[in-house]
Amino acid sequence: MNRLILLEGLPGTGKTTNSYKLYEQLARNGRDVRWLHEVSQPHPVLFFSEACLTKEEYRLFMEKYPETAEMLSGIAETRETTVGIDYLTAARRLPGQEKAAWYQELLQYDVMKFPLERYEPAAYEKWEAFVKAALQNDTVYILDSSIFQYQIFTYLLNGAGYLRLAAFVHGVMDLLRPLHPALIYLYREKTEDSIAFIEKQRGIRDLESTWERDKERPYYRNKQQDVTAFFDFLKDYADFASRLYDEADCEKLKVEITAQDWSLYETEMLRFLGIAHRDAPSCEAKNGTYANSALGISFSIEDGILTDPEGVRRKLSPKTPTEFFVENLPVILCFSGDDTVKLCGQQIIPQWSETGTVYTRKTDSEQKRWLSPLRALLSDQGERNDADKNDADKNILQNGQFFFEKDP
Repeated sequence: MNRLILLEGLPGTGKTTNSYKLYEQLARNGRDVRWLHEVSQPHPVLFFSEACLTKEEYRLFMEKYPETAEMLSGIAETRETTVGIDYLTAARRLPGQEKAAWYQELLQYDVMKFPLERYEPAAYEKWEAFVKAALQNDTVYILDSSIFQYQIFTYLLNGAGYLRLAAFVHGVMDLLRPLHPALIYLYREKTEDSIAFIEKQRGIRDLESTWERDKERPYYRNKQQDVTAFFDFLKDYADFASRLYDEADCEKLKVEITAQDWSLYETEMLRFLGIAHRDAPSCEAKNGTYANSALGISFSIEDGILTDPEGVRRKLSPKTPTEFFVENLPVILCFSGDDTVKLCGQQIIPQWSETGTVYTRKTDSEQKRWLSPLRALLSDQGERNDADKNDADKNILQNGQFFFEKDP
């Protein structure tokens, strides 16, 4: 039985969308399943917003900034030789402290800034801790963009060659073996088609911004000084990913997606994993505006569509009559009575999605007051079509080196 499902492929190949579909189907088949979205927070194997300190560095930090001790001890993840702290969570726990000396010093341990010599042992230890914890339960884990994409970006941008990348990935795959991983690789036969798809989907300015952000990294030295260098990066990414797939010693499936026949691909993946397709139960979430007054955050539900605080519209899909999946997110809405929703599943970076947050449905008069700014936001943004529904997922972290994708 596969306890771990890995989805990989270039940006824009459907990793998020198909992870979500597998997540739905496993849950409807009665499996305990956890989808670790690329930007899950905190992430058990990646480092999008993590400061990683040795235990000695952590001890000295706590001595230097005792005012942070209670907060940090509540969010720190202690591993064998390191301590991980999600610095975005830390900023939320002590709001208004982003310019404080303690926070600025914490950012000096941002793993995104690590050289490979420090990244590799920290990352290996984090994967090791994940496997150890996973073996203590029967949960099926879905990981997207973790074993190939994150690692390829890390190594390529640092100017490392394929052999060093492959040695690290093979080592991690050896760690994962007790979980009987299944690897699904989504691709287009011609990498140029994927590049054209990304350009059409996001616009050339978005791709130029990605190149401008990273152009000082070692990979781009001696490259042409325009966005075409990023296209070369994506071609190298595709080459590395294809080679990693060929060398992967696990159950694996390669899915060519040029025809965009997503229903067929879903059937193929379910068959590969031995998962029966189950239709959603017939029920709907109650319309209304749901708010957490303490956080000043709200979302609305209307005719099975959730509009989040950023204005992104997502379909709701029933898990049970009182639980609803949120399209392309690992978040689950858990209703208690008619007017209370608790967020379950796995949170991602935007604060509204934080696991355990409780939202209360507003009365009709309250809804008018809460809806006014939301409608203004949507009016400013204009109509969103299906191709735009994942705009929040492509936001670039302020200190990050990756871009998050809108899947087809």
